[in-house]
Amino acid sequence: MDLSEKGWFSELLKNKQPATEKKVEDKNEYIYKSIQPSGLMYGHPILPKEYVSEDFLGLESSEKLKIVLLDGFVKTAIFPSDSVVPTNPDEYVNFMSKVIVEFYENAYPENQVKSKSFWGKKLSNEEIVENIINDRLNTTKQTTFWGGFFNNSLLFLDVLFFGEWLKHPEEKRGSLIEQRDLIHQKLLEVMIAASYADGKLDLEEKELFDDLLESVHLTEPRKEHLQKLLTKGHSIEDVDLGDMNMWILRKYILELAILFVWADEIVTEEEQAFINKLGLKLDFSEGEIERSMAAIESFVVTNWGNVSFLQEKNNFSVVSNQFIKRITKVVNENKKMISTEIKESKELMNLLAKSAKQDLTEDEQKIVRTQLIDILKILPTFVIIALPGSFLTLPLLMKIIPESALPSAFQKKK
Repeated sequence: MDLSEKGWFSELLKNKQPATEKKVEDKNEYIYKSIQPSGLMYGHPILPKEYVSEDFLGLESSEKLKIVLLDGFVKTAIFPSDSVVPTNPDEYVNFMSKVIVEFYENAYPENQVKSKSFWGKKLSNEEIVENIINDRLNTTKQTTFWGGFFNNSLLFLDVLFFGEWLKHPEEKRGSLIEQRDLIHQKLLEVMIAASYADGKLDLEEKELFDDLLESVHLTEPRKEHLQKLLTKGHSIEDVDLGDMNMWILRKYILELAILFVWADEIVTEEEQAFINKLGLKLDFSEGEIERSMAAIESFVVTNWGNVSFLQEKNNFSVVSNQFIKRITKVVNENKKMISTEIKESKELMNLLAKSAKQDLTEDEQKIVRTQLIDILKILPTFVIIALPGSFLTLPLLMKIIPESALPSAFQKKK
């Protein structure tokens, strides 16, 4: 599929209409659980499972961003105000294109939305939204890795604000723009503080922020304020995050900061202290900070082969060992729960007991592996993050699961 040709919006959207469940879980957790695996929060698009085919795997990162961004709009659209999302495919496409265009007209009025073609022909909402998204992605292109990472990650805010705007479409344009600018400013303040976590600002970091300040949507007074912070130094204690009321927004800020300080090497003591201070400042418990660390590590381990910068800036063995230690720690803290869950599955108990006497068949090993991963997913730390299923092999799981949580026959084997 060629996403550079006209008509891509309608083509992608016709098969993306969500089926709203009767009982939807907490909105913030739903958005996080649905969108976090896509990489949109982190500026690195990972295609949803339905797009893992030859038609899509060869797409460039900017084209994958279109798919991931549109997927995010679809997921947040199940929380409209009092309006009902149409069930007819054509009406659904018309509805989504209309509201996305209206959102961008209000959220980014400085980016003039063209309603007519070069020849004066009136464009449909589908054509307008394609132009808007193309323009948005063009503005996120940067020459440096971190420049692209930060600007691409801002697309998550488009999705988040879109969902909020659908609930309150009467919200005044000025209020939406002020909210947008405030979040952009706070994100940059946090990143400046992260850069000073080791007590100094490198020339590379200085050049990066100069680049970001030129590309992000901010008023001149806000840019001047940030430039002063960058010049004189800034600590996390000085960042005012008291107006961050949305859980998902605070989670986003925390995890971007974790990725920022962690991506080029294992987290140092100073950087870990910074993350802990930021998490507490965002009103997160130590457990929630731990969950965000696990979420970042899980994302990196899962997508190691799909995001080139990970391979360039990290050693996989260091990353994976760090994640294994974190999983092991969580599992040991919850071994009673794991033991109870294992005992409640007769099939799993029988197969584990059988494995103590003889080798399991390939199908039996798959059953054991799948059920053990499902048990991990109910632990508080992992309940809303995407565990790296392909990474968690059966031999690795058997090393992670505490011996006391396994059947007595299996313990004797060990």
